[in-house]
Amino acid sequence: MSWPDRYMKIPFVDGGRAMGGCDCFGLVRLVMNNECGILLPSYGEISARDLAKIAVSMEADAQSEAWIPVETPEEFDVVVMRWFARPQTGHVGIMVDSRRVLHTEERTGSPVIVPLTHYSIKGRVKWFRRHREMVREHA
Repeated sequence: MSWPDRYMKIPFVDGGRAMGGCDCFGLVRLVMNNECGILLPSYGEISARDLAKIAVSMEADAQSEAWIPVETPEEFDVVVMRWFARPQTGHVGIMVDSRRVLHTEERTGSPVIVPLTHYSIKGRVKWFRRHREMVREHA
């Protein structure tokens, strides 16, 4: 069983941060903790419907060097996306490899893996970030 398989049946729960249910950031947080040993802030008080606040918090963390911008994503990099048909940030996922992203949304009901070229993702990607602890691991 590959690591993404462990997350495929987690139901979407707004504000969820556990295997029993999570939203998009909760999924990223679970994967980073369980697979990489990196505990991200919970941001549990922020609804998945207001991911812009999480993105702002991640950008603040990026300023403190917690997140490193990357052009070419790798496994466990975080991908931040826009809402459908809106310019605002509203969704986050985690890279399974350099071409596919694991993410969950209310409309999917549980996590899915799609290529970055998939219609549901293509055109929505704003940026990729790698956690500084992953940079040390790859160095």
